[in-house]
Amino acid sequence: MTWLAQALEPTDPGVQFFERTIRPLLADQCYSCHGPEKQKGHLRLDSPAAIQAGGENGAILIPGKPDESRLLIAVRYGNPDLQMPPKQRLTSRQVSDLAEWVKRGAPLPDDSATAGVPPPRKQFQITEKDRQHWAFLPLNPPVVPPATNAIDALVGAELKARGLDFNPEATPRELVRRVYFDLIGLPPTPEEIEAYEQNPAPDRYERLVDRLLARPQYGERWGRHWLDVVRFAQSNGYERDGEKYYAWRYRDYVINAFNTDKPYDRFIQEQLAGDELPDATAETVTATGFQRLGVFDDEPDDKVMAGFDALDDVLSTSSTAFLGLTLGCARCHDHKFDPISQADYYSMLSFFRGVRPFESARSSPESPGFAPLLAPAEFRAWQQRVQTEVKPLEATLAATKDDAEKKRLTGEIQRLKAGGFDWTLAVREGGPKPPPTHVLVRGNASSPGAAVEPAFLSVLSSTSPTLPEPAADAPSSGRRLALAGWIASPKNPLTARVFVNRVWHHHFGRGLVKTTTDFGRVGSPPTHPQLLDWLATEFIERGWSVKELHRLILRSHTYRQSSRTDNARALAADPDNRLLWRQNLRRLEAEIIRDSVLSIAGDLNYTMGGRGFFPHLSGEVLAGQSRPGLDWDVSSDAERSRRSVYTYVRRTMAIPLLESFDYSNTTSPVGERGTTTVAPQALMLLNDDFLHRQAAALAARVIREAGDDPAAQVRRAYRLAVGRSPTSKEVSVANQLRERQITAFSALSSRLTFRPDVANALSSGYFNLLQPNQFLCGPQSGWEYHRGFWAPEYEGIRVVEKNRSPFALWRGGQITNGAIAARLLLSGSCEYAGVLFRSRSENDTDFGYEVRGDVREQQLRLIRHGKTSVTLATAPAQLIAGRPTPIRVEFDGSTIRVWWDGAPEPVLQIEDRERTATGGQLGLRTWGGSASLDDLTVQNSFAAADRLRVTPDDATPPGLRALQSLCLLILNLNEVVYVD
Repeated sequence: MTWLAQALEPTDPGVQFFERTIRPLLADQCYSCHGPEKQKGHLRLDSPAAIQAGGENGAILIPGKPDESRLLIAVRYGNPDLQMPPKQRLTSRQVSDLAEWVKRGAPLPDDSATAGVPPPRKQFQITEKDRQHWAFLPLNPPVVPPATNAIDALVGAELKARGLDFNPEATPRELVRRVYFDLIGLPPTPEEIEAYEQNPAPDRYERLVDRLLARPQYGERWGRHWLDVVRFAQSNGYERDGEKYYAWRYRDYVINAFNTDKPYDRFIQEQLAGDELPDATAETVTATGFQRLGVFDDEPDDKVMAGFDALDDVLSTSSTAFLGLTLGCARCHDHKFDPISQADYYSMLSFFRGVRPFESARSSPESPGFAPLLAPAEFRAWQQRVQTEVKPLEATLAATKDDAEKKRLTGEIQRLKAGGFDWTLAVREGGPKPPPTHVLVRGNASSPGAAVEPAFLSVLSSTSPTLPEPAADAPSSGRRLALAGWIASPKNPLTARVFVNRVWHHHFGRGLVKTTTDFGRVGSPPTHPQLLDWLATEFIERGWSVKELHRLILRSHTYRQSSRTDNARALAADPDNRLLWRQNLRRLEAEIIRDSVLSIAGDLNYTMGGRGFFPHLSGEVLAGQSRPGLDWDVSSDAERSRRSVYTYVRRTMAIPLLESFDYSNTTSPVGERGTTTVAPQALMLLNDDFLHRQAAALAARVIREAGDDPAAQVRRAYRLAVGRSPTSKEVSVANQLRERQITAFSALSSRLTFRPDVANALSSGYFNLLQPNQFLCGPQSGWEYHRGFWAPEYEGIRVVEKNRSPFALWRGGQITNGAIAARLLLSGSCEYAGVLFRSRSENDTDFGYEVRGDVREQQLRLIRHGKTSVTLATAPAQLIAGRPTPIRVEFDGSTIRVWWDGAPEPVLQIEDRERTATGGQLGLRTWGGSASLDDLTVQNSFAAADRLRVTPDDATPPGLRALQSLCLLILNLNEVVYVD
């Protein structure tokens, strides 16, 4: 990565994507005509300022809109007068990368942010100054007096030197909540807080830490941190974004590794070379799935280049995750700032050169992207047995003419080959001798340069690696095991430093080295270098135990101190808290916010492992896909109540609730998630269907546990949500809110609301998974739901006929002659809503009449639905979102009359003599957004005594709805999403 990107924000995913993907593309394809020496069309592309300036025809980019950007129009050859590059078109992958960059907003490094950043290297040379960079020096821990807490001593010395001191210890409630969230990612129950507060034992805190480290939820919490670093996802990316089968096994491996406190050095070795270990098992083979997690183009234009892209992804991720170095920046040229040459890059790449290219097929011995859940030795024995048993069967099959015998033999051959065991995402090599590795000029696979051999980074090692001499029939070269041994060595100055710093970051919100994934020259220097080296040394000496590292940190006063900022002197001297005079107030991550809400509501499902669950996706979210719902599944409510670490992670399908709270990037390693504060977060917490369902669950829990007393309910809700009792003012405000809501909901007790929840196009597979009441949502008791008319499948997609979208019919009986009256209320996104009468359904398609309010046309339409739909009459009408508007429909024989908005005379009146008056049901359809009917009445004749009021039979009582509203607001408290 270049100095410009690092100067802006070294972990910004958009800038990383530009630096690692777009800038090399521009350098290779565009600089010859639009670089420092030549600028055709006055366009220059070798700096952020020049890219933003555009050329003689103006801007070349419209951030977020690739289809409208001149750059994309040119490279897509969509305009005969604008085709770039002129001699040879970019590959489809390169065009896709450019489009993805522009879609992300075309993020660029900030030229103004380069002050103080080291200048780029003019010529590669490792100097003594390079070797003296703090991160490359051997660990040099300070001597700390016995019986002294080293963390507090080293932090305290820095504070004392500036005339400052620590904050007091946090309150017991604050400390319990902090430790729970940090170690297991869930809030403590009120009873757990109370038990800690009343425990007189002097070691109560240490015992609490030990109990939490022993809980299985610890692995889920800390496994998720690691999944950020390794860009975990369960799909391949790109347009089709197909499933990356068995990726979940790697996730479960990581969670189990943290729960069992697998030594970190072994954890490294298993992920890099789990199949090459002398004691390899099915578990260690699964660990190599780390190398298969990156994006995968299943239709590359250049397969050779795609192979090097995949290797670059593995090498770059490995260097970032384990060494804290941006090694990928040396793929196309010597690293501009760190002492890493292009030759170093390819020497490191050669360790992975034997890894076979990934394929998207599964459960096949020939698929190099997968492996059976067997130890490698068992797998090789099975392969030999297959060869011994299958070849005779294949020979017999070739000589057989009888069709029945052919069928039997074919089935038998397939059952051997299938193996009958489960598979996992894993690394496979093509044999003991990998292909040669060459330095690629400008990173281009078609321009090989000098050959290189496996070697460690020159700045860190002066000796060549000792590589094994594998047997001729060995399944792999053993190179990755040699690399893993070097990285996981206690003598490697980076490995332990990087990991302990990452753990510190998650306990304090900022690492001792702020740039957790970059310990190079343009990364941040450590604020407490002696402490960093002491922690790294202790980590190694304690057997690389992650749980012991937690204990070291959590038992310090530095960690246990209050986060309050009422120390005016310290606040003035160190407002950013770099000296650690207080703990940091931190917002919870997206997944932990969701998990906390489930836990508070009492709905959390603790089931672990497996493929994962599929969150509900609204129609608006589905509509953003090229093939809405493709490869998406429908999970049960119980499955959707599992922890967020088990959410099915699809690269092109972000879950809105998680994405709005800065969910991880899945294309490159993330060491520090951003923390934004934007309006959509509040809107999401107030309006998201998940939050509303959990507020209802919390209300039910409060009633179960606190009874019917309103004051007790408020106290219980607060204690469950934030671990404390409410103040008298909070109780008063809550009671006032409840009373207002009871009044408001009582006035709406007759409201019937219907909401469409699908896109106008769906993949056939997803379409078939949905029930009719998932197309249109509304009252359940007394109503039946229908999908509407969808065109037959075309290329796996079904499209709704918007004129005949999903609808609901009332089960209250058939009406031949009569009247319907109500007030119609449309949401702001509603395109149209229609009242159905004399209606029936055949194969999910309605037959009958509809009075439709068309918002775009601002008119009423009377429609007769049969095998085709016919508009019988129209009239202008005001349809204003949010305003209940009276509507009345009378139908008697062939006569139909419609009154609108209190008009004294009908606005529509017709005689429909083409159809005899037949009975049918009352119904409603809406599209685009929700529509409601207030005070709906039905007359099956014109006698006043025959009028029936239609109300939701399953309506929630106003008092309960008011409590649910209160619970929703309590779940929106800052204390729920922040930990101090």
